[in-house]
Amino acid sequence: MSSVIADVHDSQWLRLFARRSAAAGTIGWLLLLLTTTSDSHETELIHKIVFFAVLVIVPLGLSLVDAGEQRISAMLYRAAVLVQPVAAVITIASFFVEKGVLSASLSAVWLVVSGLVALLGLSRFTARGLYPLYESSVDAGLLYLPVAGGWLIIYRLGVQPFDYGEMIILLTVIHFHFAGFAAPIIAGLNGKMLATTGHRPGRMYAFIVFAMVAAMPFVAAGITFSPLIGLVGTILLSTGLLLLAVLTIGRVVPAIPSLSGRILLSIAALSSCTAMVLACLYAYSLVAHILILRIPTMAMTHGLLNAFGFATCSLLAWSIINAKS
Repeated sequence: MSSVIADVHDSQWLRLFARRSAAAGTIGWLLLLLTTTSDSHETELIHKIVFFAVLVIVPLGLSLVDAGEQRISAMLYRAAVLVQPVAAVITIASFFVEKGVLSASLSAVWLVVSGLVALLGLSRFTARGLYPLYESSVDAGLLYLPVAGGWLIIYRLGVQPFDYGEMIILLTVIHFHFAGFAAPIIAGLNGKMLATTGHRPGRMYAFIVFAMVAAMPFVAAGITFSPLIGLVGTILLSTGLLLLAVLTIGRVVPAIPSLSGRILLSIAALSSCTAMVLACLYAYSLVAHILILRIPTMAMTHGLLNAFGFATCSLLAWSIINAKS
């Protein structure tokens, strides 16, 4: 019994540490807004979103993850949470060093953290299985994070595999932090709320999880092989997020007693809807060879709505809801 109590206390302490890391990261990020890491205004903006992801989004997301009862999962969770703040600082430092081996080596620390997070997701999944589906959604978010870490190293190394432009590589880093890591975790938290309040998530929720998890390889393949494949992935992801917004407004928000939580989740749902419409327009423009939205415009609209409207508001809402619970 004493061992179980100690494990629970340790888990609670680690979650609190992760929340405080996110709070300290927010202050650090605000100070970083005063710095310059690129000659391009568009690139500078995207750099700042990457900084926000490593300093705030990842620790806030980890604070909402249940490490599970397995000893290996608890060890991986502890390692990821405790190493994250140091790794985030070193990773950001790489942006103040000229691209090359040194910069890539510094950013490689983030791949280590991402790897720990992915192993946590794998450990949780293998110990539990596919169900409950909302936990598998969380696992998918954890497993996708190393993709962002890998592309970050490539970006800081200054190479362009498959003739990708630097902007595409950088946007891929952001995409797998927010759509890859944060979105499935948010979907999992929504599903868990429905399950614990006596509402069966149902087939719509199952499709939401499938769409969000399956869409990521399609989007990646679209960048590498064909814009048409990318359009399919974007439509699938957008459909999943739009349905998640409907589920959030219609069933999750009314079940939440916290006013601030309800407001933040509503803002997140509306932001997601707008961002996904823009994503579909951009993906269609690549297939049809029609200039509808330029990449800088997408960064200023779709990117900011996803980063601060959807991901941040959702994770902050669930952090408040869990703390009050």
